[in-house]
This record gives sequence, structure tokens and C-alpha cells, in this order.
Amino acid sequence: MSNNSDQQLDSQQSRIEDNIIPKTGGLLTSYRNQHPSASTAQAGQSSEPLAPLVSAPPQVPVSRLRGPISLPSMPLPPSPAQLSSSRPISDVVPGQGGMVPGLLSTTVDLVRRWSGKMATVAGYKIQPPAPYMERYHMPAPGPVVSTPQPQRKRAWRRSRTLRIAMQMRQRRARWQQSPRQIWPVLLIGLATILVLVSFAGTAYGYGYYERQLPRVNELANAHIAQTTHIYDRNGVLLFEAYDQNSRQGGRRMAVHYEDIPHVMQDSLIAIEDRTFWTNAGIEPMAIVRAAARQYGGGSTLTQQVIKNLSNNREYALERKLTEAAMAIGLTQQYSKSKILEMYFNVAAFGGQTFGVEVAVEDYFGLQPECSTNQKCVPGIARLNYNQVTHRNDPLLGLARASLLAGMPNQPGYNDPTLGPDAKQRAIARQEMVLQQMVVQHISVDGLGVVTPEIATHARLLMERTHFHAYTRTKHAPHFVDWIINQVSTALGNGNSADGYEAFQKAGLNIRTTIDVHLQEYVEQAITRHIYQPEYQKVRGYYATLSTYNNLHSAAVVVMDAKTGEILAMNGSANYNSEDPRVGGQFNAAVNSRPPGSTFKPIEYATAFEMGWNPGTVLQDNRTYFPNGASAGTSMPLSDKEITDKHATIYAPYDYGHTYTNQLVTLRTAIANSYNIPAIKAMQFSGAHEVLNTARRLGITTQENTGLAWALGSKDISPLQMVDVYQTFANNGMRIPPQGVMDIWDNSGHNLYHYNAAQPPMGRVFSPQISYMMTSVLSDEPSRAPEFGSDHDLSFADMDPNCAYSRTLCTRQVATKTGTTDDFRDNWTIGYTPDVVVGVWVGNANNEKMNDVIGITGAGPIWHSVMERVLGRCNENPALTNPFVSADQVACGPDYRFRFSQNPQWTFPVPDGLEQMTTTAAGLHGSEQPDWTLDEQAP
Repeated sequence: MSNNSDQQLDSQQSRIEDNIIPKTGGLLTSYRNQHPSASTAQAGQSSEPLAPLVSAPPQVPVSRLRGPISLPSMPLPPSPAQLSSSRPISDVVPGQGGMVPGLLSTTVDLVRRWSGKMATVAGYKIQPPAPYMERYHMPAPGPVVSTPQPQRKRAWRRSRTLRIAMQMRQRRARWQQSPRQIWPVLLIGLATILVLVSFAGTAYGYGYYERQLPRVNELANAHIAQTTHIYDRNGVLLFEAYDQNSRQGGRRMAVHYEDIPHVMQDSLIAIEDRTFWTNAGIEPMAIVRAAARQYGGGSTLTQQVIKNLSNNREYALERKLTEAAMAIGLTQQYSKSKILEMYFNVAAFGGQTFGVEVAVEDYFGLQPECSTNQKCVPGIARLNYNQVTHRNDPLLGLARASLLAGMPNQPGYNDPTLGPDAKQRAIARQEMVLQQMVVQHISVDGLGVVTPEIATHARLLMERTHFHAYTRTKHAPHFVDWIINQVSTALGNGNSADGYEAFQKAGLNIRTTIDVHLQEYVEQAITRHIYQPEYQKVRGYYATLSTYNNLHSAAVVVMDAKTGEILAMNGSANYNSEDPRVGGQFNAAVNSRPPGSTFKPIEYATAFEMGWNPGTVLQDNRTYFPNGASAGTSMPLSDKEITDKHATIYAPYDYGHTYTNQLVTLRTAIANSYNIPAIKAMQFSGAHEVLNTARRLGITTQENTGLAWALGSKDISPLQMVDVYQTFANNGMRIPPQGVMDIWDNSGHNLYHYNAAQPPMGRVFSPQISYMMTSVLSDEPSRAPEFGSDHDLSFADMDPNCAYSRTLCTRQVATKTGTTDDFRDNWTIGYTPDVVVGVWVGNANNEKMNDVIGITGAGPIWHSVMERVLGRCNENPALTNPFVSADQVACGPDYRFRFSQNPQWTFPVPDGLEQMTTTAAGLHGSEQPDWTLDEQAP
């Protein structure tokens, strides 16, 4: 702000341009030089220079003046008022050239204020004060340089620090006045961050999803391991085969979505994933809900399907991300109903229970209904069924469904079959399920919306239910093991080990040929005749074979003679025994043992094909057979030389270490198991021809090893020997043993069917040759020299004529026994036109039996089984004739075999045979006529 003198000058003449700085001469310099003390004193008082008290008149160049030239007036003297208000004159210090600073500064300030106000009233523009005088310096000689024009002064502004401080104060004030205005800004910023993160996450997630997509397809299309069920011919479950070694091992049976009741679906969804039908496979809020309410998992049902299929139980973020990505992919590729079906098939509902179907079988006894080559009706489809009232009960269905829905959460811990504590945990979990069904207003068919009262009744039903732990049973265990090996071999293309893994995971339904009731009877018969006291008819005393005769095990095979179906098979006296003599799980029925004299019909039948017949007569005496010996070899002189294993001369004995030293017919020789005629028959037929016959009969373990082979010294399994006798029973037509009738999967797809009406067969003997052998083996009177009054090899207890006459017998059965050296094996094999039964007894570790004969052990077992399979029960029979005796074996239910209603009791005589008296090799024939081929009498 300028003083009054400046304003007066400005009002009287044109103002000098502001951008020209006035220059002074040496006046100020001279003035300062004249008063050095004043300047020095002032300098001592203050470090800052004082502004001049009176402005010096500016030196205005003549060329720049406009109008008449006049000198500026001096400053006006102060007014009396000012003087009265100022300091006294005495305060002026002489010699310092002016008044004291306080008086002058007050006067100047007053003048400035009033001059400013007056100028405002008058309308004058207040001008800035004139610049201070500067000392003039003569320019240095040199090139003329244009003097830059001074820039116009900018308006006064506060310092940057002050401005920032003021802005912050103003901002704080605004915040205090309107605190809510910050939230929109924060929300916008947060939303922006979320959008950016979302974009980045979406891009990463999509890439991750693309990488996981092949794995989704692999898991969704992977085969779910299912339990294989083995049934008997009537649909009775024999065994459940499933993987017990892998992490995914356990019992499981797959079901379809349409088989699962709605109440079961609603119960599971209510507790595990209430947004299942609408979510995209993942549900972020489920994690929050699980943490807050402590029920259900953070994973959706779809994610749990992925976890169960991948079998990944690792607790890691990467696993959860993988499951989420794969769950989205699974939802995009499959319907919700298919995903729910997957869950019910792969989720665990117990310790070793996978899938809801196995759970209802174990917990509620609802077994599937599987008909041959038809889709199985699973037990879960009958969840409402009450086995006591035989009616559907919706409340019972709700109770069962709610219990099952709670099981996938800690299934091994909450399994109600593990004890009372586990049952209480399962009930508590069921109550959570019911509560959620009440909260979500779920409706049940037949009950309506679930209310707290309905939920209470459903819980009480399960509290009163008794749960029993699953017990794995195995009926007909030796037969089941054999079936598993047969099917595994087929699945493994000849390698049972390779096919076994597929077998136990394939989920097959195998209907076998045996009848479980006959199988149980066979097992009981073995126990009765070996481990309980019994009258020994030939010996004439009571004895327990296991203790008195050191006989501990047995094997039995029963076969349908017209179809080859195995009706029963037992491989030892006790499957669970650890006694090495019993053999336990060793299946002697399919493992080879020396057959003894049961092999002789093969070589005799070969001789019949070459012209011999049952009436042919041979000498039974000591005979020396060259067994590879060269000409001139000396004859053995003692039994030691004869029995030496290196002997080249073979001279065997008959049974009992003796000979009859008589002429005997082949009928008599076969019936009494004479050895010398058997070796002569092989010599007549030729060993290679006999070997060829054995192979055509299905025997694969034989080879020509010398004459002893004719006496059954080479091992053959009881199953193969039964197949040999089946050929005789079936008029010379061999049918391979058959253990499986049908194989189908749970969807009803037939994989295999055995047509018993047209079984595969091949002819080995003509009907005439077969009948000639049958007529010999069914001749009970001809066995009298060997077995005396023991008629266990016949049906004399049904028809006493069979004990005395082969022509009058109306209950014919053909039978052959066999015994090996040192009494290590006893055999009895026999057949009717309908059925074949073979029995072996001995010790599994090949120990010797004590004081036994050819009929000991095996004969009584054979007799009981043969008559029972034909429908006769000998537990406590009526004593209709002297040959009837009780075997004290519980009969059980009757059977429904092909021949059960009308068994064939006699063997028909085929055309092409006639009876006549014969001679052989110049010897007289038998006194009675015997069967021979037409026009082939020797």
C-alpha cells in the first residue's frame, strides 16, 4: 500500500510505468557518508535493514514525462491529532536525523490506513508502493546488451507448507461434519480391487479348469469298484468278493438314480448341500455355514464326489482348488441327477461300507432281489418296506433315510453296528438331519411336511432298532474258491492272477450250479462218518475213523450226469481247520491224488473196444511182467527183489498181498479190484491206447510210466475222475464239469449263460461199451468176495434184491472203489443214469491210515450222499428190510434238481448188445451168459 504523497503525485500527473526501476545518483551515498554513526547505531540495534522513513522523489527521465513538469511535493506535516497521540518531541534524539522509530512507524501506519480508505471511497485503484531506491552502477564498457524487462510481480501467495496445512485442516473439518462420505469412496475402491482380483482370478481359474478337465472325464468315466456276488443255483448268496487291500477297497453295489427314493435324496441334500440343485458345483457360503453351525462340510456334494472318486484325502489348499475346478467341470458335463447317483454309489456309509445299497443291506437287512439275467432290484428301492408287517411305512422310510444321510460324515466313527456309543453318535447325527428337514420344510410322500413331532417319532424308531455288524460268510468255501479261480482265469485270458483283480471289482453276479442245501448235507456227512463213532460193517466193531484209523479229511464231488453241472463240492473235512492232516483250505477235490483201482475201468473199457467183454476169462495168479527188462534177465526170487523200485521185472500182488490163483472173468476181476487181470488188460490194449482213452475222458495228468500205471499210481483229481464216470453214466458222451450257469452285471446285462439243455459234449465210448462197463460196476453180488455183507455200494436198503441179483435189482447204481499202496488213499465213485458222486478220504499231508480196507470211510460217505441227492433221507429211515440202517445225518430241505421229481433208477440196455456164454484165449468162459456186442462172440 502506498502513502499519501504517492497518491497525490498520481492524481496530479501521469504515473511512471511500473516496470521501470528508478535509478539514483550519489545523493544517498553522500547522505550515508555524512551520518556514519546513525547507520552504525541502527545496525547495532537490528540485523534487518529498516525501510526508509520518507520516500525520495523519483528521478523521472525527461523523455518519459507527460504534461508540464513539476516537482513532487514534500510530505505533509502531521496533524495535531497525530502529534498528540505520538511520542513527545523530547524523545527525538538529536544528531540521528529524524524522529524516533516508534513515532514515525505509528504515523506512517495511520497515514497508510487512512489513505487506503480514502482511495477506496474516491474510487482510486490502490497502487503498490514505489520500489526502493537502488544504487546506480555505471555499466562496464563493452558490447551493448539490451536490458531485460523486469517481470510483473505475481500476486502474493501463501507458502506451500501453509497451504497444505490449511487444506488438511479443511479436510478434517469436512470429515468431522460428514463422516459417512468416506464409505462410498472406500467401497468404490474395494469394489475396484475386487473386480481386478476377480478378473485375474477368473483368468487363472479358467486356465486351471482347462488343465483339470481331462482328469474330470477320467474320473467320471472310471469304473467304480463293485462287489461280486456268488449265488447257488437257487439264488442263495454264497459269497461276496470285494477288494480289501486298496484304499478304495470295500463292499459296494451300484444303483441307479431312479432306484433311490425321494426321501433319501432330500435327507442327504438337506444336511450336506442344500443348494445342490442350483449351485454350479461349488458353494462358497457352505464353508461359512459349516464353520458357524458345525454340521455339514464346506464342500458341496459335487466336490465330495470328486474327492471320493480321486481318493485324495490330503488336507491342502491345492486339493480344495482342484476339487472346486473339477466340480465345476463335472456340473457342466453331467446332470444333477447323475452327480447325485455318483455320490450315492461312491460315498462311504460305514467302516467298510461304500454306497447306500450296501448300507441298507447291513443296517436294515434289505437284500437286493436279483433274478437271472435281469436287472437287480436294490434294497434301497424298498427303503419304506417293513419286514415285520410286510407293508410300506413312510415314517420308517424317513427314519432310515435320515440315519443314512448322516453317515457320510465320519462313517467309520458313527457306524451304529460298532456298539452302543457309536449308535448314539449316529442317532445324534440323524437328529441334525431331521432338524434341517424341519427348517427347510421338506415334504415326504405319505407324511407331508416334516414337523418336529414327525422328526421325534423317526428318531425313536432308530433308537429302538438293533444294528448288527456285518459278518462275512462263505458257504461252500472250496467250491467258491474254485469258481473264483475259474472266472479269474477267463477274465485274465488264461492267467488267474491277472484276472483276479478285475473279478473282485467287476460287480458281477454269478449263479453257480451247486445247491447250498446239498452242500451243507455233504459237509455234515463227512463230519458224521469221520469224526463220530460208527459201526464198521466189514470189521464188525464201532470205531471213530479220525482217532482209530488216523483218517482226518475227505473230498466229495457231486455231478449231474446229463448236464455236467456240479451240484456239490467239498475239498476237506473242515475249511477252517489248521490241522495239516485235515488240510483246511486245501481243496482235495480239484487237486490230484493217486486214484488206485478207480482207474481200472478206463483200461478195461479200452479192452472192450478191442473185442473183450465182461465174460472174458483171465488167470489171476502170480505173473512176472517184463517192465523194460532185456531178454535173459533173471527172475526175482523174493518180495524184496520184486518190490525194489529199480527192478526191471514187475510182479504185483492183488489186494491183501495174495492171489486167487483161479480163472476169473473180467466182471469178477473188476468188481473185486484184482490187479493181475488189470495189467493183462493194459498189455492187451496197449499202454498208448489206454493213455489216449484217458485223455479223451478229460484226464490231463497221466503219462505212460510203465505197468504200475495200470493200477492207478499216477495222480488224478477227484473232479476229473467224476468226469470219467459221468461219461459211462451218459452212454459214452463226455460233458466237461460245469460250475457256472449265468453271469450278469447289476444292470441285467447277460455276460455268460450255460445252456444245460444243450451242453457241450463229445463221444468217447459207444453206448454199448459204456453199458458193458456199467453192468459190471452195478453188479453188487459180484463184489461179495471182497466186501462180504457190506452193501453200502448198492441200494440194497431200498431194494433188497440188489444185494443178491443184478437182474432183479430195481434200484441200480454203478460203483467202484480204489485203494493205494500203504493205505494213503481210499476212493469210492459211483453213478446212476442221473447223477455221479465221487468221494476221496485220507490225510492232506499224505500220512498213512491205519487198519483200513477199500470201503472204509469213503463208502459210507458216498452212500449217504448218493441216496440223499436222489431224494432219500436216511437220518431215521423205516426198517423195511435187513439192509436199512440210519446214518444219523440231518437231511435238510429237499432239492429241486432236474431229476428230483422222477429219477431214473435203472440203466437202459442199448441196441447192439446180446448176452451169451463166452470164452477167451482158449479158456472156458463163465458159466453165466454176459453182455457182448452183436455177432462178436469170440
